[in-house]
This record gives sequence, C-alpha cells and structure tokens, in this order.
Amino acid sequence: MKCWIYPDPLTPKSFPELLQNAMYDPFGLMPNRFPPHPHLLISPASLQRIQTLIRRKSWHAHAFLILRQKADTNKPNGPLSVKEPDPAWAQETAKSALRNAIVWVFTQKSRYRRKSIAHLHNLARIYPQWPVQHGLGRLGIEDSQEAQLIVRIAQTYDILAASPLSPRDHGLFRKLLESTKETSNSGAHRDCGNHNTAVLRGRLAAAVALHDRQGIHDVLYGWGNSLADWRYGLIHQLRHDLLDDGLHWERAPGYHAYSLSLFAEMADMLLPLGVDLWHKTLPPLWQNDGQDIHRDYGTRLGTKTLKSAFDALFFLAFPNGDLSGLNDSRLENLRGLFAWGPFLHRAYEAYQDPLYAALIRKAESEIPTDERPLPGLPLALQSPWIEEIEFLKIPRFDYPPLPFRLPRKVSFSLVGHHQNNATLFPVYGAAVLRTTSSPTTALSAFLFWGPHAAGHQSPASLHLDLHACGEKITDAPRMDNRGYADPHYLTWARTTIAHNTVTVDQSPMFPYDFETDSIWECDRWRDSISDGECLLFQPDGDGFQAVRARNERVYSGVCLDRTILVTPSMVLDVYRILSNQSHLYDWAMHGVGNPVDLQTPSTRASLGSRRGYRHFSNVRRLLCRSNLLRFGWKRATGQTALSLLAPPGSVFYLARDPLPPPGHGHTIGELAPVLPRHSLIARTKGRNALFIAAWVFNQPPPMIRLLHGNAGTDLRLQTALPKTKTSVWFLPFPPTPIQRFSPRGQTSTFNISEETSP
Repeated sequence: MKCWIYPDPLTPKSFPELLQNAMYDPFGLMPNRFPPHPHLLISPASLQRIQTLIRRKSWHAHAFLILRQKADTNKPNGPLSVKEPDPAWAQETAKSALRNAIVWVFTQKSRYRRKSIAHLHNLARIYPQWPVQHGLGRLGIEDSQEAQLIVRIAQTYDILAASPLSPRDHGLFRKLLESTKETSNSGAHRDCGNHNTAVLRGRLAAAVALHDRQGIHDVLYGWGNSLADWRYGLIHQLRHDLLDDGLHWERAPGYHAYSLSLFAEMADMLLPLGVDLWHKTLPPLWQNDGQDIHRDYGTRLGTKTLKSAFDALFFLAFPNGDLSGLNDSRLENLRGLFAWGPFLHRAYEAYQDPLYAALIRKAESEIPTDERPLPGLPLALQSPWIEEIEFLKIPRFDYPPLPFRLPRKVSFSLVGHHQNNATLFPVYGAAVLRTTSSPTTALSAFLFWGPHAAGHQSPASLHLDLHACGEKITDAPRMDNRGYADPHYLTWARTTIAHNTVTVDQSPMFPYDFETDSIWECDRWRDSISDGECLLFQPDGDGFQAVRARNERVYSGVCLDRTILVTPSMVLDVYRILSNQSHLYDWAMHGVGNPVDLQTPSTRASLGSRRGYRHFSNVRRLLCRSNLLRFGWKRATGQTALSLLAPPGSVFYLARDPLPPPGHGHTIGELAPVLPRHSLIARTKGRNALFIAAWVFNQPPPMIRLLHGNAGTDLRLQTALPKTKTSVWFLPFPPTPIQRFSPRGQTSTFNISEETSP
C-alpha cells in the first residue's frame, strides 16, 4: 500500500507508520535537493552581502570585530568530568567552535578553522558518552537550551564541510550530530507547546546539516513508535497551534513571540533547500488527531501562512506598541520582540511588509545606541539570550522610513478582523478598541474572554486593560522579571482579584477555584470548558466602538457580562452579573499611578487573608455617601478620572498592589519607570449586580446616570463631560447593536454580524 493515495492528511492515530514515511508529503514541503555546504547559517550569497556591508564600515563591521575578538580570546577549559554532564563547558565549547568557523569563512585564516575543528573534536569525544536523561537530554538542562547546543553544532559542521574534511573528522562530526537524535527524542514536551518547538528547531538543524531527508520529514510531520510517545511536528504546530486569527494557542504574547522566532529560524533553514515555509499556505487542523492539548480547531474554508502570526502581534497592540500584560506574557511593548533576535528582520526580507520595517525603525529610535550593552549595534543583538553571530541574519544596514500605523480596515489570517482602528480576535478571545491610530492621542481598550486553555494563563475572564495618550492606564499583575521563582506567583498572579474583572465570593475563577499548589492549572485537566463568548463587536458606531462578551463557565451558576464602549473622549464600562443565588461580588480595577485626593473620607480596613487579597497593602475603606464614586489616579504625565456607579449599598476600597522588588520590575520591551499600582474595589452582595464606570483622561470625572434598567434588562444611560453635549446610550440586554442618541434625538446603529463571520 502506498501512503500517498489518501486524499486527506494522515494522522498519528490513523496510520503512524505511513505518516513517518519520507515519501509521504501531502503539503509539498520535503526538499528535492541539498545544495553544497554551507547553507544552514550562511550561504555563499549571504556571505557576499555581509562582506560588502563590513567593507562599507557599517555596524556589521563592528559586530564582526566583536565576534573575532571572542574567537581569539574565549578558550574553554576541559569539562569537569568526562563521565558527568558539564553543560556550561559543552555550551561554551560549541559557541567557540561556531565563532571560529565563521571567522574562518570571512578571513580564510586557517588557524580559525583548526581551532573550530579542535573544539568539535572535544565535543564529539565526550558529549555522546553522557547518558540521555528523560526530559533533560544529555546535559541535564531544559530541552530548549540543549536544542540551542544542537543548532550550534550543526551550524559549525555545515560551515566546516564547505571545504574537505578528513575522513576521520567527517565521520566523527556526523556521528556527533547523529547522537543528538537521542537528545531530541528525550524532550518531555512532545505536543503543542513552545518547548517542543525548540526541540524541533534543534532536530531540524541537525537533519539539514546531515542532508538527512528522513530527519527533515520527522520534524515536519512528527515521529514516534506509538500514539503514546508521538512527537508532533512543525506542520501540526503551524496548522493547529497558531490559531485561525494568527495568535498562539497559549494566549501569552511573549510566548507567541518566542515560538514565532523559532518558526522563523526553521523557515530560514529550509529556504536554501528549495522549501519556502515563509509563504506556504496550510489549512487549519479540523479535529483532534491524537494527543492535542487544546481544542482550537479551524474552519475547512481557507488557508493561512506564517505571516498571519507576525501580523497578529501588530493588531494586538495599542497604538504605541504597548501590549496588555495579561497572563505570563511579560512582553510589554512590541519593541521587546527584538529580545528574541532578528526574526522580524527576517520576516521583512520574506514579506517586504512596510509595517515590519516601520517597527524596526521605531524601536531603534526609542532606545539610544549609547545606552545599549553593545553600543552601536541593533536591538536584535542586545539580548542576553542572543549570540553575536545573529548579525549574519540582518542583510541590510537600514530600513525605509515609514510610519508605524495599522491600516484602517483589513482582514488577517482566516478570521481576524480589523476595522476603524478596532480589532477582533474571535478564536484567541479578545478585542482591541482604538479611537485613532495616533500613539499620543488615542484612547484604547483591550478586553479578553478567551478560554483558560494553557498553564501560562491566569483566571481572568473579561479582564479589561485601558490605554490613553501613549500610556498604560490599568495593568495586569506585575511579577518578578526573574520568572516563576517569584513567591507571589500562585497567591497573586494566579488569582482573579489581581486582575481587572469581577471576583465572586473572594475565590479565583475556574480552574483556580480550589487551594491548588500548582501555577499550571488549565481547564482541560478538569474535563471542563472555560470559554467565554463574544456577543457583540461594533467597530463603527456613531462616533464610538463597542465590544461585549459573556462568560457563564468560570463561576458555577453565575453569568458575567461586560460591555466596553470607547469614544474619542471617554471609555464606558458596563459590567452585569446575573445569578439565581446571592453572592459577594468584588469589581476591581488596578490603576497605574497614585490616587488623586478627591476629599473622600476614608478609614483603615482589611481585605482578609485569602489568595490575592492578602497581598494588598494600605487598604482604606472609602466613606462614600452614595453609590456613585468619583475617583482618580495621577502620574507625572497625566491623570485618570473615573465615575463609578455601583449597586446601592456597595462598599468601596482603595488598596496598593504588590510590586516586584527594585531592579526586578521591568519586563521585556519596557522603557518607562514602573509606577505604583493602586486598586479600586467596589463590593456588593446579592443575586444580580450592575457596575457602570466611565473613564476619562486629563479631565474631571464625567457625569453618569442610569436612566432605566438593571443587570438583566435593557439599559438606558446618560453621560456628560464639562463643556460637551450630553449623550444617552441604549444598551439592549439581547446582544444587538448599541445605540447612541444625538441631541436631536437621532440614532445610529451598525450591525456587523456579516462582517465578523469567517
């Protein structure tokens, strides 16, 4: 039976043997030829381009000088033991081998080639002797770090093989690369996560260097002895793990960027082999094919390319490039993308998208070169995660001067929708509303309702972040930039009260609704679903944009329903809570800056010792005489004002959020000082509740009145700002378009049901 007779793509649970056959290639991604070495890191054509730039005395000359100095001075000592893994020695030896090989290519000085060969000899003599540990490879370290070692070895061999090697060296180095297959097989993460992406990167580098067609096929289509130990391949990740709106299934933009950098590097590895993964169109995965760990399946209509994953990050950002800090992202601004190296530069070479060039120039202009660890070199070479050899991947000195601005209306990926500066991610589960594309004047809002499908996420359905005049106005919980070692991770970041949403009965949302000791909970481990749903996306109303989402799955018997409207002067937030039983509801917003003294008397209070609540400090109960509170936060550059209409009898609290210790607060791409965060909490008890908040910036608090309705009915609201006309808003309880009444009594509606369908 020949494996190419099937009209549909095979799956690991159907015919795993046929799926692993190197002749099976339904997507046409297997190479038909292998060019002469080198081609993995550099090729003769790219070498010539970089040599030209070095001769022109561009920054490439400075980067090459740093590389050569390290090749001359870094001389790794022998390993601590030939019987016990010494990861530091192995990594440094592989770096030195690669540096010397590159310098030899550029200078043709034989001493560098001899040193490179000697370093590879040492690795080939010792590394294969170390035993493979399940999940930890041969070095006993994280699988993604050992994959980096494999990439360096493969790149070095590919360069050295460009000139004849002795039969002994040739066989020894190929045996070294062959031994890395056992390392790749041992990786503990075998499915949809970013760790497996890193393992695939190492496996592909070794296969391409060896001209191993079966190894390349394994990386593309997956491999394993059975369904139980199957490792998903690159095609699965591109079809399934990049959602139909372009974002990564783990729903943390920082991990999206990291995974994307790995995808880009693998696309570059395949390109010299005549395989163009950059532009390859692939259909989404339609159903579970064996060991999927998330349930995001796509439509059978249409295909997507790798470019959609680049575009999605731009549409997720606020106008100045800031991103919501929700989940474990730690990517504060798009300028932080360069922490993962020059993968955006490579994307520009592939797609020639002016938006990519605009971001590269924008980021370079925002961080002075003399304030960088390596003055005079691009941002993509400054990260401690990136080696100096990465300058070889930037084949130009400069980029065209273009404005960093999203188009007014466009569709991206399969179902991503952008219109009138508002963006909908229907699969990821979020929307970004922006009044303009200007980074200095726009008011913007980010609302998330997606599922809690990955361990990197926090229990924060209907979390809202606000952005105004180029600054974050609210924030998700700030964590220690050293990562998961932060002692507050479980009891702060993984709680609902730490986010801008509603907490019920002082308990985090599902799946953190019990006293777990793990920071990695997700809904599939409970065989349940946490998805919210988008009820309304209205990007082009009468001078406003709106989005409405609901979640009935994160608190048993409770429906959370939030509507956000953004106008050029105000953000309106309407939060409905419905239940058949009485509960305690805490509406919370975490504002950036210090509280404004609004002459509201207060008294000391406590919010208790439950998870999340225990970390608040300076807790004050605000002695407000009515259920309408006017409040504000101030920063050096501006002020936020809020009018909050809470249910009658509500109690208001002000508290200071915890922040990481000095020196550990900045995260990826952030430039501004980390300001204090203060939370405003409105508490009420009952079956149903309605919270209405109106936000303005650098203005006095707005007037807001509820003219008619309650949490479970149509609402009619009135808002006004000083020296402006009064607006009356009609928010139907059924998910139909919102209406704004003009002073003349006219109304305007916009139905986008057809616009948002795939």
